[in-house]
Amino acid sequence: MNTSGPLSANNSTCSDGTGISQAVYDELIAWSVKLNSGMASADDMQLFLNWRSQNPMHEAAWQKLHTMEQSLAVIPAESKLIVTETLTLADKQRSKLSARRSALKLLSLAAINIIGTALLANQYAPWQQEVHYATSVGKRDNVVLADGTRLMLNTNSKVDVKFSLLKREIVLHSGEIYIETGKDSDSITGRRAFWVKTGQAELKAIGTRFSVNQQASSTKLHVVQGIVAMHIGRDAPVRAYANETYTMQDAVSTPIKNSTSDHTLSMDPIAWIDGVLVAKQMRLDEFVVELSRYQDLPLVCKPDAGNLTVSGVFQLNRQDPVEHALTAIARTLPVRINKQDAIIFISKK
Repeated sequence: MNTSGPLSANNSTCSDGTGISQAVYDELIAWSVKLNSGMASADDMQLFLNWRSQNPMHEAAWQKLHTMEQSLAVIPAESKLIVTETLTLADKQRSKLSARRSALKLLSLAAINIIGTALLANQYAPWQQEVHYATSVGKRDNVVLADGTRLMLNTNSKVDVKFSLLKREIVLHSGEIYIETGKDSDSITGRRAFWVKTGQAELKAIGTRFSVNQQASSTKLHVVQGIVAMHIGRDAPVRAYANETYTMQDAVSTPIKNSTSDHTLSMDPIAWIDGVLVAKQMRLDEFVVELSRYQDLPLVCKPDAGNLTVSGVFQLNRQDPVEHALTAIARTLPVRINKQDAIIFISKK
């Protein structure tokens, strides 16, 4: 393990019967303390991910602990005080023990006691909280979630926000969102993992700002700051870094990184959060598809005009933004705009 991590003892032969040495458990406990301290950085998280990948026993130990933690997700909201007091007592008792193996056993016992007590306290009020947010066509919204996360919804978007004791998850059903992950400072279990689920992938944020666009049959991810790990099927996660854009075409294929010369990057992926669309030598037919998201009336770009290119900044915060954008395009490109049977057609002059 990298010496900058919490521990580096890997040679102890003592095990718990599963082949996992006590030294590995020692390291895992040290990592857990560090990462849940509220002071861990993105670099610390990367070091932990490296530690997990260095040895199959590291990952096995993590999965064993994670499985135990997942059972805590059933804790009722009303039982937070019980949870806090029990964990505090366990921590005080753990600090009096000289062996970390005893600490792990104590925490496991505490988890079992917490589950039983919490379920008896309230069998009908689960801990998990779920909130639904949606925007209509042409509208955008900006909300701050309970953990401090900033969530913005673009036009015609639908999400479910699911917070449990150990996990924060946003399910993006349709549309586009922008996220600045919160510090989760009020969580009683330390900073919880943050996930975004789409039709094609599960995205794990690592202290980051990013946007996700759920399109008809694909997902597009753009990272502004930090790291997002893209989990698809059983394959190893692919990490996206700042200023990178990826497209996930289905739930089995490897994500495709969009190059800076790709026409799909001809539109600023996050300009919409500032109320504008910014096109840079973008094909007209592709711009029309993007523009059509902001009104109910269908827009159709005919093939003879599709390969024309458009550049400019188009305001979304004004009344009838699509109409104004089309007027600007008609002034700068050799196209005519006609409305027939409740459909707007753009064709070449």
